Amino acid sequence: ASPAAVLPAAGYDVVYFDAFAPEKQPEMWDESVFRRLFAAMSPDGILTTYCAKGVVRRLLQSIGFTVERLPGPPGGKREILRARKSAAL
Repeated sequence: ASPAAVLPAAGYDVVYFDAFAPEKQPEMWDESVFRRLFAAMSPDGILTTYCAKGVVRRLLQSIGFTVERLPGPPGGKREILRARKSAAL
């Protein structure tokens, strides 16, 4: 296993999470990865990903993100996910 990345606390306003699909790179979609990202994000920070799978959406919600499905880019994905860390957390 590779060492975990060190992230500063509450410093990221935007995270563009563009890992390969969960089936291709499952270690990148582990709950611990998203918990560390959540902890490192600013209040009202946004995480966006092209992966719109229900399992990923539910995982993000269980960590505390408010998640919404958005239309994907023209000629590409049908949907993407946008997850917001509430300022109240």
